[in-house]
Amino acid sequence: MSNTFFIIDAYNLIYRMFYAIPEMNTRDGTPVNAIFWVAKFLKSLADENPDAALLVATDVGQSFRAELYTEYKAQRDRMPDNLRSQIEGVFAIFDAAGITVLAREGYEADDIIGSIAHRYENNWHQVVIISSDKDLCQFVRDGHVHIYDAMKRKFMKESDVVEKFGVPAHQVRDYLAIVGDSSDNIPGISGFGPKKAVDLLSKYETLEWIYEHLDDLTPKMQEVLIAQKGNAFLSQKLATIYTELELDALPESSFVTGLSNPDYVALLKSYEFKSLLPREAPSLVPVQNIDVTDITSYDRLQDIHREIIQKKLPIVIAVDEFGKIAFSLDGIIYRIDTKKVDTSEFIDDILSENISLIGYDLKDVLRKLYAIKKPAEVAGDEGQGRLF
Repeated sequence: MSNTFFIIDAYNLIYRMFYAIPEMNTRDGTPVNAIFWVAKFLKSLADENPDAALLVATDVGQSFRAELYTEYKAQRDRMPDNLRSQIEGVFAIFDAAGITVLAREGYEADDIIGSIAHRYENNWHQVVIISSDKDLCQFVRDGHVHIYDAMKRKFMKESDVVEKFGVPAHQVRDYLAIVGDSSDNIPGISGFGPKKAVDLLSKYETLEWIYEHLDDLTPKMQEVLIAQKGNAFLSQKLATIYTELELDALPESSFVTGLSNPDYVALLKSYEFKSLLPREAPSLVPVQNIDVTDITSYDRLQDIHREIIQKKLPIVIAVDEFGKIAFSLDGIIYRIDTKKVDTSEFIDDILSENISLIGYDLKDVLRKLYAIKKPAEVAGDEGQGRLF
């Protein structure tokens, strides 16, 4: 199973992609900007993380939170018609690429994501949640679970959560219970803003413990907290993400190959997304009467690597979607399975331009090599550092 597991918060991504650019239409006038940018994001994600597994979490039916509080998310505007018409197309994109979409009646995407994050928070997986929803920040745990904002191209580590809220990840739920959340219409405690929430949680750790220590607070604060107790604990329930959903078997293999499925390619063509169509790259399969020499050990690669550096020889190179590198040197075609042979030093020299390259779409080749060397690294702004 892949070490890196991406989870897309479906409607969070769709809305953000829709508003990212002005309306975009096919020749017959069909709006497709959200569909295009979701497909473009999948391509970018695949290029940067060729070995990663991926699934999509979405909402279905009315959330149990709406039964607890009828005003939950009630303030949200109706979905624009030119986005509503694209929803089916976005999910058709996921389906054609063979990407698993999970939904549970009565629960939200957050609950599916939370259940997966909880399942994997202590094992060898790296879970990356693709969402800008602040509720999900409560799951961030360095080396195990991170949040990635697809539009800002930023990821969140534990230190980023503290910088954003003033409290660590495990207190985000109670922080939201105190300050509320206008995007979800969570009321919070009237008159208590971020500063008071941070101060109280730094002293008393949880909402329950704050109410256990009312006598320590000023009479005015006591008065507000007592009057707002119902709102406080209702808000805590609304901000609590359910983490015990029974989920089907999760995808175990890379989603990259699905972006070459005939149905997926046909869908891209039907939407006139020419720039997203797979390019024909140099084949790594030997043609008749041409021998390919497999490099099966690190020592053998080192010998060839030294020869290239010493003689300053250019190589013709290609990389396939499975992470295999093929290159031609002095009339001999070599092939390396990067999952079996350590190619880090070899790739370092290629990326540092110590080795001269010849090939089709070298920019794409270099991107794939970088992804092989840093499979779970997520691009971010300057100063963001590396994710894993």
